[in-house]
Amino acid sequence: MKFKFTLLYILLFSSCVVAFSQAKSHSIRKTSSTDITGIWRGYFAQNSFGVFDDRYKFEIQIERLPDNSVSGVTYSYKTTVFYGKATAEGIYFKNTKTVIINEIKLVELKIGDMSQPCLMKCDLEYEKMSDLETLTGTYTSRNVSDKADCGTGKVYLEKTTTSDFYKEDFLVKRENQKKKSNAIVKRDKPKNQAPVITAKPKQPAAPPDKTIAKTTPKVKPGAEGNLITKKVETIPYNKPPDVATVPAPNIKEPSTIKPMERPKPEVMRRRSNDLLKTFYTSAKDIKIELYDNGEIDGDTITVYHNNQLVVSKKRLTDKPITFNIHADENDPHHEFVMVAENLGSIPPNTALMIITAGGKRYETFVTSTEQKNAVVVLEYRPDRDNP
Repeated sequence: MKFKFTLLYILLFSSCVVAFSQAKSHSIRKTSSTDITGIWRGYFAQNSFGVFDDRYKFEIQIERLPDNSVSGVTYSYKTTVFYGKATAEGIYFKNTKTVIINEIKLVELKIGDMSQPCLMKCDLEYEKMSDLETLTGTYTSRNVSDKADCGTGKVYLEKTTTSDFYKEDFLVKRENQKKKSNAIVKRDKPKNQAPVITAKPKQPAAPPDKTIAKTTPKVKPGAEGNLITKKVETIPYNKPPDVATVPAPNIKEPSTIKPMERPKPEVMRRRSNDLLKTFYTSAKDIKIELYDNGEIDGDTITVYHNNQLVVSKKRLTDKPITFNIHADENDPHHEFVMVAENLGSIPPNTALMIITAGGKRYETFVTSTEQKNAVVVLEYRPDRDNP
């Protein structure tokens, strides 16, 4: 049991072999050109004595380059037990649709005293069902220092557009290029487009004079004396009655997210603000808790809620920093910005945020540096909750 207990706290990082197999049934569709570039997030579970232990959160961000080489980063993490990040590179095999990713070095690390960092090799299979893309399989691992066996287990990853940390520069650059290309397409108008002819509205006829006179008939020259002058009759012009104005029905507009009226604090203007995750909840009373997610190393944070200071320069520990908010139809948008006041003894400044709303619990890791603030958004939706 001691061996099993030790494995629970070993920090694992990945070098992944990704295999894409044929569809197992008609419900699984295979794409002709699989795009492996992006964020893959899920978990791995250790296998001790033939059974799987607790799940550990696992994320990889990878990019396939024009020469079919691959580069990226990996994250392994679990609540306040440990956190780590490693750089990785490899190669993509077009014919077999597999990719090998080898971790090069650890760049960020938080572990307990009884833990040791390990490297993983993952053998995963790609499948696509409807809009869900997955990488599933098994892994083996070895100790970084002495290459000893660290154990085996299973891996499950889903392709997603968000990260529990922050997107690497190569993914941000790729997204910006797509946005730029889409903007150019929208600006280009089709050639030989016929001009749009706008019909000129007819001018309304002028209202008649208020008096209409009956004139005398024409007579031959010299017969004017025989003309009996008749009195000109004035026929009054009857103005049509005014049309009654019917007031518009009082229709209540649907509630919209109001922009935050408070000005942004200086630290939010100086640093970039990266949106990590958006949660949806139908609960009105919400509790926020913040912990240090790894070894207690002196991380200190400041937190703003809708540009208002709610936590000022508090140290992250294994005991939560707690505050509560209220959400409703009139105040549905709640933005939390975590600012790193320092990076502690083990950079970066990383916290575990736990949101409790309506009996449901949501967790996410928020990482901030001296250049980037971490942003988490909570939206109140009466008819919607995060799964």
